[in-house]
Amino acid sequence: MTGSPTSSGPAADRHERSGPGTGGEMRRVLVLDATGMGVVGIGYLAAAQPLSRLFGPDTALVAVVGAVMLALGAGIAAVARLRRIPAAAVRAVIGCGALWIVLSLAALAFGWLDLTTAGVVWTWLQTVPVAVFASWQTAVLLRRHPGDGT
Repeated sequence: MTGSPTSSGPAADRHERSGPGTGGEMRRVLVLDATGMGVVGIGYLAAAQPLSRLFGPDTALVAVVGAVMLALGAGIAAVARLRRIPAAAVRAVIGCGALWIVLSLAALAFGWLDLTTAGVVWTWLQTVPVAVFASWQTAVLLRRHPGDGT
């Protein structure tokens, strides 16, 4: 019987991967987050030296931050590709975003980095998309798992 709930194949797989209850919106949010993280990470790696001069930290630190961002982006993309996106994996992504924000603000507050004015402004600005994605992911997670306590 074609099109039955038990049918298999590409059409059924597409429905399972993006249909209601499987996290279609969460998948989109995670893909957007992973893409942004990857693009910025590649930019940091490719332009570590000029970004170091612009923002202030050592070239090596800019490259390490780029590598971390690229790795986190790959991890988020891996979560987005799962057939069923586990709430625990989403909470881990949200937690990484929250940690990123806390570390960024702590670096500003405690002067951990020798930032230029552009570096201070950039550090503040880069927390905004991280906060937006973490908030969006939290909202979608709470809709998927009401009362989850997340």
